[in-house]
Amino acid sequence: MTTFKSILAQPGQPIRAEDWNKIQEGLVHDIAQLEAMLAKVKEYVDNMAETVLLSNIESTEGKAYGLNDPLPGEVGTYQTNVLGLITKQWLPARQGAAEICRFGLTDFFEHIYYWAAAEKGNKKTLEIGLEYVDGTNEKIKDLYIHDRRKLAPKGTDNPYVEYLLSPNEWVWYKYKLTNPHPDKEVRYINFRNINPESTPRIGNILHLRSKIKPISD
Repeated sequence: MTTFKSILAQPGQPIRAEDWNKIQEGLVHDIAQLEAMLAKVKEYVDNMAETVLLSNIESTEGKAYGLNDPLPGEVGTYQTNVLGLITKQWLPARQGAAEICRFGLTDFFEHIYYWAAAEKGNKKTLEIGLEYVDGTNEKIKDLYIHDRRKLAPKGTDNPYVEYLLSPNEWVWYKYKLTNPHPDKEVRYINFRNINPESTPRIGNILHLRSKIKPISD
């Protein structure tokens, strides 16, 4: 702020040019500082995001197992009941290409993060469907899911965001999916196995992320 010292003028007394110039310079300086501060606040708010965590979610499709449950046709387990926030794994109710799970959302989001891994993974084996409240659908096909028995490199095909290791170093991977229509409210998200040679599983945790609505100019 300016260090201008106020001068008390008497009624009818003309103001000196140098005092008037100081006043204007101080006002211009203060306005410039205020505009700069408001620009920084706007930039900060425009980059803010809202994150919603959905845990212990249930599905009308597929079948849920504990992380330490022996699974049909598979040998070994994660050797723990909880890994991070994951407490259940959803698998298809039958072998081969089939629905894994279907979660209700009823929310808007730009990105959704899900946890997955696959028995005999490192293949394109997952399809995700988004069902919108307006009745339309969007399918994202041929998603690559990494193998659960050994930490795999991220690669360039559906790279994971992060991972969790169980006591026996089996893996859960966190993936990011971008909503093609973030202005539409999503009612359901569906996960489907499309590769009979692999068995992907989905953790019972979802993260929804959306930007805060920008401040108008």
